Amino acid sequence: MPDGSPRYHLIQHIDGNAGFCAMLTYTLNGIRMAVRDGAIPVVYYGREATRFFYDPSHGENVWEYYFEPVSSIGYEQLRTTLDRNELSADQVHSFTKRQICNWHHSDLDRIATFWAKDAPDDPTAWMEAKRALGREYVSEYIRVKPHITAKVDAFWRDWIQLQFTIGVHIRGTDFAYAEPTSPQAYFDAIDQYLANRGTDPYRIFLATDQNQFVDLFRERYGERLITYDCLRSNRRRPPFKFSSESPFKRGEDVLIDVLLLSRCDFLFKAAAAVGEFALWFNPSLRCYDFALESRFDPRHFRHLVSAYHKLDIVQWSPPWWCPRRWRRELEDLWRSFRRRLRRFARHDPT
Repeated sequence: MPDGSPRYHLIQHIDGNAGFCAMLTYTLNGIRMAVRDGAIPVVYYGREATRFFYDPSHGENVWEYYFEPVSSIGYEQLRTTLDRNELSADQVHSFTKRQICNWHHSDLDRIATFWAKDAPDDPTAWMEAKRALGREYVSEYIRVKPHITAKVDAFWRDWIQLQFTIGVHIRGTDFAYAEPTSPQAYFDAIDQYLANRGTDPYRIFLATDQNQFVDLFRERYGERLITYDCLRSNRRRPPFKFSSESPFKRGEDVLIDVLLLSRCDFLFKAAAAVGEFALWFNPSLRCYDFALESRFDPRHFRHLVSAYHKLDIVQWSPPWWCPRRWRRELEDLWRSFRRRLRRFARHDPT
């Protein structure tokens, strides 16, 4: 390879069980390695590594369903240039699975939304440093596709614009690597914030993967609550693993929630990544961070207990023989009954 010839780092995803924001974090760390080595980063996420989001109707590169290429050249252009022998294969470097895992889990300089086994002595300082790094890389390299920003703009204009809006991200379902934060903890913190600020009128934009949390927040805040019409779960299984739903939509819903949270006036978040990415997309956004009160669970993932079970999120399910076309309606009826029962209990004079 002649001196001065451009070198490329092909960033690939190796965690087939990861969610959307984990995919984003892998990408940012891949870019970080390319910058370190003076190479041009190119992202390619194919079917094998991003099976929950791969949708052939949108193309072969999952990254470019949602984002522009992270450099002046995209994967298709790189491949075409190689096919034409305008580039030598020696100029394109891919990392090993071990290297990629090290960036994401062990490298002390990594971009991360929460600590792992290397629990910091000063969580606030650790989070501030990682947040600054994440914001730097998102600002420099991440550009959302126009068709997604158009949906965000339309929702913001129709439902939120010109109102003081509190963003809330609360994770349920299979979240397990850190202590989950209960809805009551959010209520207490939000109510104290509102009492101190004296903000009225206001809206609350809620981003969550758990249907039951929407019910609880709506009971608490009524018509002030706003949610985007996205996939959510009634059980432990997270929405991005719903095989019956569009793989593209599974990722799009998460990204739209992140971007809507990023436009809020203040944010309440915990240890999960969606809330942290909202802060990275908007460097001026301030937050109340429950993550600082959480802790990492170092056990093997097979021994972790999900937020769905830790927070005792109860959900009745129709029997196995119930036809699929009736299941959602029966589940909605059950949720409505539980809401009425809780309201009755609150107003019972005895």
